[in-house]
Amino acid sequence: MEKEQYLSKLSSYHKLSIGFRAYLSYSMCQTDFRKMEKIAFNNIVIGHFCYLAKGSGRIYIYDIENEQEITVMFFQSQDMLPDFKSISKYMQGQLFIQFLEDSAVLSIPTKHRDNIHKLFRESANLNDEINAKILAKLIMIMIGLKTQNANQRLSQLLESFPTIFSQTAVKDVASYLGIHSSTLSAMRNTNKKHIP
Repeated sequence: MEKEQYLSKLSSYHKLSIGFRAYLSYSMCQTDFRKMEKIAFNNIVIGHFCYLAKGSGRIYIYDIENEQEITVMFFQSQDMLPDFKSISKYMQGQLFIQFLEDSAVLSIPTKHRDNIHKLFRESANLNDEINAKILAKLIMIMIGLKTQNANQRLSQLLESFPTIFSQTAVKDVASYLGIHSSTLSAMRNTNKKHIP
């Protein structure tokens, strides 16, 4: 079932040829992560075409200078995960992924990556489409920080991720929203009827 969901998700970005689909089906693997497990993007490669089959998480950067975690984005079951390993060397802090609950990631192991690119030209298009959608999501987050107030950003987050407060700390949500955690707590108290 999860394998079919994975292949269906990849097909939603770019139509897969029969051969490419078969190769992906053969080579895919599942990696399980425990609740609250953190991994650094520059230390580990989860795989290629990573898909969150089960669970949720957040991507954050550790700001060494200010000794704080800055949440970049949240993700949920059936989301594709960004491949930040290649860009982590350009960051001024270390990028991490933290799983907010027991999670399962389906991916293509890195040992198959070169083969896929040699055998299936369409893999480059698939990779481009996945990266473009993730980049668009990040740009929308940045636009929200510039054009929306904190209440609007919170409403938008809760619309797409209604269980966020039961899965992660208030400080992590506040970091994502670009506000102080005490401000977010006050907002939640004021709007207790609307915010879980």
